[in-house]
Amino acid sequence: MRSMLAAVAAAASMFAVAGAQAQAIDQKKFNVVGTWNFLTNWKALEVPFWEKELPDASGGKLSGNIKSVTELNLKGTEVLRLLKTGVYDFAAALPIYVDDGAAIVEAVDIAGVARTFKMSREIIDGWMPEMQKVMRERHGAMVLGTFTWPEQNFYCRGDIASVADLKGKKIRVQGASQADLVKGFGASAVTIAFGEVVPALEKGVVDCGITGTMPAYKAKWHDVTQTLFRLPVGFTASVWVVNIRAWEKLSPATQDVIKKEMAKLSDKSWKMVEEETDEGVACTTGQGKCTQGTPGKLKLVKPTEADQKARDQVLNDVVLPAWAGRCGAECASKWTDTIGKKYGLVAKAK
Repeated sequence: MRSMLAAVAAAASMFAVAGAQAQAIDQKKFNVVGTWNFLTNWKALEVPFWEKELPDASGGKLSGNIKSVTELNLKGTEVLRLLKTGVYDFAAALPIYVDDGAAIVEAVDIAGVARTFKMSREIIDGWMPEMQKVMRERHGAMVLGTFTWPEQNFYCRGDIASVADLKGKKIRVQGASQADLVKGFGASAVTIAFGEVVPALEKGVVDCGITGTMPAYKAKWHDVTQTLFRLPVGFTASVWVVNIRAWEKLSPATQDVIKKEMAKLSDKSWKMVEEETDEGVACTTGQGKCTQGTPGKLKLVKPTEADQKARDQVLNDVVLPAWAGRCGAECASKWTDTIGKKYGLVAKAK
């Protein structure tokens, strides 16, 4: 009888604690800015998280009023400024969105460094202390989760058979290190917002563009190009950030729920996007299964060993020294010690 009473008391105590925690969760609908509303990340990850998964995990107390950069007509660089001023509580931020402290954040996706999704995630996790520091000090924000995009490749007008054929081309890039990479190949780098690339390719303003495999398909790059040169140059590892003032106003129980759910979202994001990379290739080339619609007919060119060696040479001779110059000696040394040593790379300005 005594043991039964003890068990009942323990159960009552457990439910009381759970009830107290549930009551401690704030009732809050956050203002959130996400990514592009026609891509997989938005449809399969971002909207479900803010409209279903977080509400379910918080007993209906937490949710997000999420808007895409597409419907807000933002190019991306405004996102962190709007977050800092409190217009938004949470935001999905790409390295190319960062102005202040750009080189420090760029370190997680230096063009030509990451060769696999696993490697890309190891890099962003390893560099997270530096990311957190620059986000807090310069943008009034804190990183709560990471996500990625499909493998970044070259989509070109006409025939491209090797790295040598990129010489003299005008190539759309996203970010400084991609610009350094294509310049190392003898090409010209052109910065154009993602939504403006198709008409630029169609009119010949640029000859090629770099983007992820499925985003290329969803944005119909295959309608204005003829070749997919599948030489990986990165994965655009990105972050979910929260306005630090908004975060500090939340109760500990609320923060715990959001942290746990963001961790789940991060894992789901990396897994889902890795899986869709090959389908993106299939959808733009017609080689393989495409469940997203009518496939394109791009010529698929796979890099040779010589192409990969050329990329590695440009990475070491051009890209890493240029990035080290932008980030500074102390920053570059720290990257070499924390990231570079693991992969046999050294970042040092010339």
